[in-house]
Amino acid sequence: MNANQMPTLKSWIVHRERTGRPCFSSRDVAEAYPSRSPNAVHAALSHFCATGLLQRVHRGFFCVVPARYALRGRIPADYYIGPLMQWLGKPYYVAALSAAAHWGAAHQKVMVTQVMTELPHSSTSGHRNPDIFWLYRKRVPKAFLVRENGENGPLLYSNPVLTALDLVRWAGCSGGISFVASVLDGLRDAIDFSGAADGVFRFVPVPDIQRLGYLFDVVLEDASRAGAIFGELRRLGVFLRPVLLSPGADSPVSGTNPRWKIRVNAAIDWEEA
Repeated sequence: MNANQMPTLKSWIVHRERTGRPCFSSRDVAEAYPSRSPNAVHAALSHFCATGLLQRVHRGFFCVVPARYALRGRIPADYYIGPLMQWLGKPYYVAALSAAAHWGAAHQKVMVTQVMTELPHSSTSGHRNPDIFWLYRKRVPKAFLVRENGENGPLLYSNPVLTALDLVRWAGCSGGISFVASVLDGLRDAIDFSGAADGVFRFVPVPDIQRLGYLFDVVLEDASRAGAIFGELRRLGVFLRPVLLSPGADSPVSGTNPRWKIRVNAAIDWEEA
C-alpha cells in the first residue's frame, strides 16, 4: 500500500480500538507509517494526547481513551497494565493495597494501582504516570499469582497470602503499619495459610512472616490464623531472630514479643473493617 492509500493516523488509532487493540507503542506507529519521520510521529501522538484521544501511560506507550473515560480524563491503570507490561517484557502482578481491594479488603478507595515487577527499575520519563505506584522484587513468584479477567484482557493479582505478606513488607507504601492492620482485618476471610510452608513462605523473608503473625495474633487477636502461621513457620524449621515491627520507625522499642520475636517499636491504632 502506498502513502496515498494509507489511512490517516487517527483512523488507524480508532481502528485499533474497535478491533480490541487500544494500546500501542510509538514503534508500532513508526512501522505502520515508515515514511514518517520520528519527529512527525512524536508530534502527531503528542497532539492526540493533548486533544484527549490518547493517553501516554509510559514513555513510548499509549492507549486510546474509551468514551466512558473521556469526561474523567484518565484511564484506570488496570485497563492497560497487562498490555503495558507485555510491551515492557517484564513479569508483574497487581499487589499490596490494590490486590487487597480486589480480594474484598477495600478499607477505602485506592487512588493508585500498586504494581509489582522485577528489578531493574523501569525507565520513566518526566511525564510520570501518577496512576501507577511501582514496587520491585528481585523475582516475581508466578506460582502465587491469580489470573482474573479485566476490562481490557486478563490481569495478574497476588493471591491473598502473598498480598498480606506484601502489605507487611511494603507497609510504608501502604499507609503505615496501623493501616495495614486494618486492611488485613478486611482480608482475613480470603486467607488460608494451610500449606504455606511448602509454598509462599519459602519465597518471602522470614521477618515478614513474623510480622504478619504478630499482627494477626496480638493486634487482630485472631488466634486461628495466628496459630496457622506459627504452625507453618515451625514446619519450615527456621530459627526466629528478633526483628523490628516497623523497620522504618524512629520510636524506641517498648518490648519484645516472645512468640514472634518481634521488637515492638510502633503503636498500632487500627480500625475494624
